[in-house]
Amino acid sequence: MDNLKERFESIHGVDVYQRVDETHPLDLYIGLDDMARWTLLLVCNTRPNHLESSKMIYGKIGLRKDGRWTISLALIDRQYQDMFVLFCGDIIDSSRNIRNKDRAAQFVVLRYHEWKKMLANSKGGLLSAEEIKGLLGEMYILDTELMSRYGPEEAALSWTGPQLAHQDFIIADTWYEVKTVSSGRDSVNVSSIEQLDTESKGHLIVVFADKTSLTNERLINLNMVYYRLLSRLLNDEVKESFSNTLLKYGYYPRPEYEDADYSFEVKDIQRYLVKDDFPCLRRSELPASVIKAEYILSLPVIQTYRED
Repeated sequence: MDNLKERFESIHGVDVYQRVDETHPLDLYIGLDDMARWTLLLVCNTRPNHLESSKMIYGKIGLRKDGRWTISLALIDRQYQDMFVLFCGDIIDSSRNIRNKDRAAQFVVLRYHEWKKMLANSKGGLLSAEEIKGLLGEMYILDTELMSRYGPEEAALSWTGPQLAHQDFIIADTWYEVKTVSSGRDSVNVSSIEQLDTESKGHLIVVFADKTSLTNERLINLNMVYYRLLSRLLNDEVKESFSNTLLKYGYYPRPEYEDADYSFEVKDIQRYLVKDDFPCLRRSELPASVIKAEYILSLPVIQTYRED
């Protein structure tokens, strides 16, 4: 991100652009527009259907003499420079694995609009420590287990955790709920009755992860797992849906997520089969006066339900 900001600052004049890099599959450029505003420019084969400006970014569609289209996203207010650099970096990196160039315009515009909605909802900052750890656990299980079991695309589409559904993954005739806690913890928090009380059998996966140093070869962080997941998705539409779902949740790959405070090592994983006799709160056994409940589940007590 520092390098991207330095590149913007080194450009002078108007209507001056340079390609983001030699290996990027899309015709993406950074530069200054005709009003000397920092600008991210995409040259593409198809015209986007809809492009709106925001208080931070001026959006413009253009038609070139060679028949190709341009999407210009220019920084309006210099006080948002740092956020604009983060935005440009996210567009550049998230679109790096796009295989179909004809989808480039749609991908960039949808990504921009998701950014616009996220910032309007005041989610422009870092996720909380609890959100970071929970999201990392879900992404780790998606990468290391579910994609291999169900296929990358189907597994990614089954992920409902960022949408705050009752279970994190709902796939085929089963579901998976992932809890991420520190090693040595002997309980997990269950945030609703419906999380474990379902008619179909499901799986509770407990990921034990601790903070670690940046020199640990086994460390993982959100950005590392995110890019690994994107690289495994070969379908552009699924890739687009996956990354935009995370953006709606408030995650995009900021460099801060690679700091020591947000780097973890997975120490252990425990898997439990949740079936009709699993000891959890059941809606049918509660009085009608109880509308909502949260509770703490003891792991030593449910060891007979272990799957591994």
